[in-house]
Amino acid sequence: MKEDGAFLARKLIYTEQGKRWLRQFDDLDQETAIFLANSLTLVSHTEFRRKLEQNLEEAAADIDGPIAVFAIRELPKTAPEQWMTPQPMPFFSCTVASPDGRSVAAVEATSDLGSEAISAQIIRQLARGNSTKFVNHPTLSEMRARRCRAIFLVDDFIGSGNRVREFVESLWLEPTIKSWWSTKHIAFHVIAYSATESGMTSVQKHKSKPTVRVHRDATSFDALPIKPESREAIRKLCGEYGKRALKGRKNMWFGYKQGMCSIVFEHGCPNNTPAILWEFKEGSPGWTGLFPYRTVSGEVASVFPPEVVRGDSVSLLTDMGQKRLAKSGALSRTGETGKIILVVLAMIAKGHRKRSSICFATGLSSKDCERIIERCIKWKFLSPQRRITPQGLSELNAARKFSVLERAAVERGSDYYYPRQLRQITC
Repeated sequence: MKEDGAFLARKLIYTEQGKRWLRQFDDLDQETAIFLANSLTLVSHTEFRRKLEQNLEEAAADIDGPIAVFAIRELPKTAPEQWMTPQPMPFFSCTVASPDGRSVAAVEATSDLGSEAISAQIIRQLARGNSTKFVNHPTLSEMRARRCRAIFLVDDFIGSGNRVREFVESLWLEPTIKSWWSTKHIAFHVIAYSATESGMTSVQKHKSKPTVRVHRDATSFDALPIKPESREAIRKLCGEYGKRALKGRKNMWFGYKQGMCSIVFEHGCPNNTPAILWEFKEGSPGWTGLFPYRTVSGEVASVFPPEVVRGDSVSLLTDMGQKRLAKSGALSRTGETGKIILVVLAMIAKGHRKRSSICFATGLSSKDCERIIERCIKWKFLSPQRRITPQGLSELNAARKFSVLERAAVERGSDYYYPRQLRQITC
């Protein structure tokens, strides 16, 4: 948990845009507004591209054969009758093929380009670097000629899951693809940088049974590893000032589908985040979000850390009510792995068992969170159901007794962690 990057992210509120945003809150509410801004997970261009590419390459390593790769975007819909809800159209009937008939356009020529343009560029680079493995937005005939064994659908963030499901459905409506899937010649994979738990579940329920792979679980402000009263204060703030920012659209005060998401990308702010972060309204009373119109200005982008990190463990433990552990010397007596293990045990002891919450608190990827949890289960600090065990509680109690002046048993910076309860048999 590198604290230099976390410090950089906390400068968000001191930018000129941050100051303008903060001045809109009453004096008594500004502390909560600052806490909300400091709790955002800021994802830079560098972090996004590097981790999404890594995610794609790791997923491709498990596929024996070429892979058709598409950037997820909004597609046209149609309804047989005016009163019916519009539904996705078959994918290749609403895309434009290249002159040679081997690929389709990755984005609409006249569309307001968003994350799909960045995803499309990443796909293009991967295909150029490994053309035998990655096939960039192929047509059906090209997929057949290349004998593609999987379809990778790429996005930055899965919020509600609606857009991803509609894109998957559009491909599913192609009879040829459905036939290949039914005979197990092809499989669907959705690759994203981050996703909410509900969004992942929604996508996984599609009839094509896609495998969903993300680098980092996204948490919501409702699930932050903090005291319940602090979470309630944030929600109250979003409601009260959301009314000022979006008076006539109550359904968006807490974000699309009540998402309350806490992740923001340098290329744009998802609409699943609270409206007070991204709305812009002129007049009186007007409103200026931290990310007006869901865009990130150059000044604000300058405080996005190169990689996702989380703030110091002392503040985190204090926020979740683990003050004795925060004040002990345990956190300074071990390396990064030991510190993370203590934080994870402290979180689970307080009922914060969701992987998204652990990702938020530690700055770890979803995969690394699983590894830490598996290690804790192996040491019997956690049960297989991911609940704190008596041994885990004993480890926390032992850590709380560390004196600040006590000399470290393990040199600080060591990558290995010796549980206090096991030291007699591991040393």
